[in-house]
Order: sequence, then C-alpha cells, then structure tokens
Amino acid sequence: MADVRRFVASVQERYGMRPVVPFEQPIEIGDIGTLGPDGAWNPVSTTGRRFDVAPSGIRRTKDGSGIWSASSGDDVSFRAYAEGAVSRLVSSVADARARAEITFESSSSFVFAAKNVTIRSATEVGDVIEAIRRAYHERDRLPESGRWYKDYLFVFAVGDAETFTAMLANRKGTTVAVTASGTAGPIPITPAGLAAGIKIGISSDELTRISESRATGRFYRAYRLKPSILTKWNGEAFGEVRGVMPAGIPPTPSFAETFEEPLSRPRPG
Repeated sequence: MADVRRFVASVQERYGMRPVVPFEQPIEIGDIGTLGPDGAWNPVSTTGRRFDVAPSGIRRTKDGSGIWSASSGDDVSFRAYAEGAVSRLVSSVADARARAEITFESSSSFVFAAKNVTIRSATEVGDVIEAIRRAYHERDRLPESGRWYKDYLFVFAVGDAETFTAMLANRKGTTVAVTASGTAGPIPITPAGLAAGIKIGISSDELTRISESRATGRFYRAYRLKPSILTKWNGEAFGEVRGVMPAGIPPTPSFAETFEEPLSRPRPG
C-alpha cells in the first residue's frame, strides 16, 4: 500500500505546499475538506456553495526554483536502457524502446517532480472566516449542509505546474519503465529528470501514479480552526495546516501557524 503520508510530508517540508492526494482530485481555492490519517485530502464542499462567500484578492507568484523534485531516498533507483536493450521488465527487443527503469525497493518508496510551479494565493479571507465562525457556533441550529466542524479545513492557496509526475509504490520491488514524452527528449535518470515530461509505461506491479502537463490544483495550503474557537467567539486565531515549517518559508502575516500534522478525529456532537 502506498505511503501517502511520507510523500505528502516530504514535499511539504521541501516546498511549503502539500501535494493533493488522491491524484484524481485536483482542488481549488475555497475548497473545504478534511485530512485522512495518511494525509490524503477528503473533499466536503466549497466556501462558495456552503456560505456563498469565497477567498478573494488572488495573487499569482511563479516559484523561482524551476523544478521541484523529491524521492524517498536510496530505496529508489534509476537505470537507463538504450533502444533495443532488454531487461527483466521488457524482454522483447521489439518492445525495448530507449527508456529508464525505476525500481522501488520498499512499499513506501516514492518519486516526484514538478516543473514551473505557479502559486495562486488568496489575500482576503475575512468574510470566509466570519462565515465559518457562525457556522461553527450555530451548528446545532443549522442544516448539515451549512455546518462547520473542527476537523474541516479551507484552501487559501493552490499550486499549478507545467508538468507534474508522481509515483508511489504499492509493493516492495516494483519496477516501472518511463520514456521521454517527446521523440528526442532526454531519458530521465534522476527524480528531477521526470520534470521534463515523461510517459509512464509498463510496470512489474501496480503503482499509484500520475504524469500530466498543465497540472492545475496539484498543491495546496489550507487553514484549520485553532482550538480557541471552541471557547471564544471573537479573536480566534487560524492556523495553517502544516507538518514541519520549511526553511525560508515565512509565516503568513496576521495568522498564527500550527505545526502539528493533523489527524482525522470524530466530529464533535
């Protein structure tokens, strides 16, 4: 089974944003959800549908590093094969295109890369916060579709990428073939090389995987109510959902940060 928590924590620690898992559910500013025990995003609604308000004042910033990449470490290895070279994975010369074969030595192994990430951030969230306060304190009198629970989060920033590739092993010893997306593109031999754009081919076992271009809503930052909301009406602080604060990432102005990795808990009565 794929180690989603390890993957999410590693990317967030390096780049200050959480990757969206499951890969089938890219998200947007204003989305409401919860986090599973493994760090996966569980959608609930949006602030627009639930409260008829949305984070606004959207600013776009292109990340200056160009390429984001990460892997689980020495348990991921790359090997390049020339055209016609066979292997245990590709045994027919006719099928043996120039490729890299990536081997995952652990069931918690992963590799990831993204290119030219643009971050969209909401600078105005006051109306959303006031709506959440009312929805939480008046939840006993509201229909389910209008309530707020302490394990809910709302997204205030998302990251879009020119290319986005991620592979998470489900079983130890899995090998997968990857080829360049263009006819003359480079064969990836490092995690960063995957950012050039690749096609994921045959694998020896099932993988949790994605490789796409124009990848919208693949990273996010989100706020969750801090515990003080349970005892006070005014002056409650919000904290961004974080694992470890990455070096060089300043706290968001006017909001206190929380540093625990959240786990799902039963809803309050």
